[in-house]
Amino acid sequence: MKPDEYYQKQIDHYTARLKQIKKRRNLITLAKLLTFGYMIFLIYLLINHSTQPLLLLGIGAILVFIFLTLWDSQIIYRQHLIEELLRINTLESDYLAGNFSALDQGERFNDPAHPYAHDLDLFGEDSLFQHLNRTVTFSGTQKLVSWLLSLSKDPEVIHSRQQAAEELCAEPEWCQHFRAAGALHPTQALDAVILKSGPTESPFFSKHSTVRLILWIANTIVIVSWAVTSFTPLPFSISLVLSLLQLSALALYIKKINAYHQRLNLFLKTISNYIPLVRLIHDQSFRSPYLQKIRHSLFTPESNSLQALTQLHRIQNSLDQRGNIVIAFILNGLYLKDFHTLLRLDHWRKKYGPDIETWTDVLSEADALISMANYRFNHPAYCLPVICQDRLLDTEEIGHPLLKSERNVTNDFSICSLHQIAIVTGANMAGKSTFLRTIGVNLILAQSGNVVCSRYFAFQPMTLFTSMRTTDSLSKDTSYFHAELLRLQQLVNIAQQEDKVFIILDEMLKGTNSVDKLNGSLAFLKRILSYPISGLVATHDLALGELADDFPEHFFNVCFEIVHSGSQITYDYKLHPGISSNMNASILLKQMGLI
Repeated sequence: MKPDEYYQKQIDHYTARLKQIKKRRNLITLAKLLTFGYMIFLIYLLINHSTQPLLLLGIGAILVFIFLTLWDSQIIYRQHLIEELLRINTLESDYLAGNFSALDQGERFNDPAHPYAHDLDLFGEDSLFQHLNRTVTFSGTQKLVSWLLSLSKDPEVIHSRQQAAEELCAEPEWCQHFRAAGALHPTQALDAVILKSGPTESPFFSKHSTVRLILWIANTIVIVSWAVTSFTPLPFSISLVLSLLQLSALALYIKKINAYHQRLNLFLKTISNYIPLVRLIHDQSFRSPYLQKIRHSLFTPESNSLQALTQLHRIQNSLDQRGNIVIAFILNGLYLKDFHTLLRLDHWRKKYGPDIETWTDVLSEADALISMANYRFNHPAYCLPVICQDRLLDTEEIGHPLLKSERNVTNDFSICSLHQIAIVTGANMAGKSTFLRTIGVNLILAQSGNVVCSRYFAFQPMTLFTSMRTTDSLSKDTSYFHAELLRLQQLVNIAQQEDKVFIILDEMLKGTNSVDKLNGSLAFLKRILSYPISGLVATHDLALGELADDFPEHFFNVCFEIVHSGSQITYDYKLHPGISSNMNASILLKQMGLI
């Protein structure tokens, strides 16, 4: 089934289920109203006729009302879940139709100084991140970004991500439930510092054993006192005084308790929100080694994350109950509930605190892999890259993954080995820059473990560097030409440290005159042959193509040609061997009435 057909089927399915649930909720609401009215009627009868049957009927009505309320809560959550699943499928359907407005652009991650992110539209409007990212946790987004910004050069890592994404791609419904659960229990806005500060916060009680002994003695005395006064003629005042003494002891620590709770509150709520995600992984079996490793990290014999997080959720709920004054007064007066809850929290943090970073990290990996699986599902025509040894890069029918299919012209391209550089020439708007980005973006996809927009794609993992959008900076007193030189210096520094660098350069040294530009470009390209470099260099200086004559083992020429007849210009955006023979600047100037 095609992706668009699948999403439409899911939309129809969840729309129908949503109608059913809303009807059920309406019936439950009606039943609650009738039950409540019945309870009021029974109260009226009890006031006038206090009989045991009426009392039993009243108790029964209360139990029915409680049952209906609990059932309604379950139905409400199910409704929210289905609404979120409907939103997800609508979002993906809109995405396939070319509407990305509801998707995160990731502009906050953009860094012009990064070796390739800014040049290759990794972040921003209609960016690779916008196409790829579907993460629902803060750490998951960070993990996906790190995979895109720090490309793996380990074949095993790349292959393991490919396997995991392939397996998850075959389970689109499970992936959507993971995304829906993450959306209903958000952790996206949480700063990573909070996750680390929660486990490291000092315990409330430094001497747990002593506190437990004191609490056991005090609580035993109070509870026994209340039990005795309830079944004997002894006055309740004794028990009441003892309870008030307990509440007074609690009052001495109330400010400290409130501050402690406030510091940990966001941490507790966020960690608790991971429970649905952990449960989904717990209930799912996996085949790929990477996903099995994730599951094993969450559920070890020594530390079961689902059980631990469920315990923490109960502790959080217990702390939240402090807001109910009546309940807090009664339970603290009886057995100092707040102190017991804090002891439980201290014990939990001591036992599981060291595991939290591991849990969040593996959950972030699962979250990022689901995004990759979703991208794979949305693009079934894309191919799975293979890592090869005999060629540095070999592609067939490669296209730009950010272009619509109807506008996407594909090409074949290959580079055999290091120290080989393709000189790309062509007229303005003929397709040079787009082709350079086509190669670069697909390399990012390949080395991060994703599928690529190509019929065939073989490569060797390598360090990627681009220089295509150099800008000046008034605040840093940097001219355009100086900025270009700094970018090339950055390339040299990287090449001195890495064993394999793939470069994509678009029109070097644009900030100087044509003669100086040509001489400087020639000299720089000759120099970098001493480094482990290969890649593409686009230029309007046709003289750079002569490098292929002087150094045929290192340089070769490819071009984008145009066909013009009079004032008519035709672009085919196809890559050809050799140096471009046609330019279009004068023709375009005439067409616009500028000359």
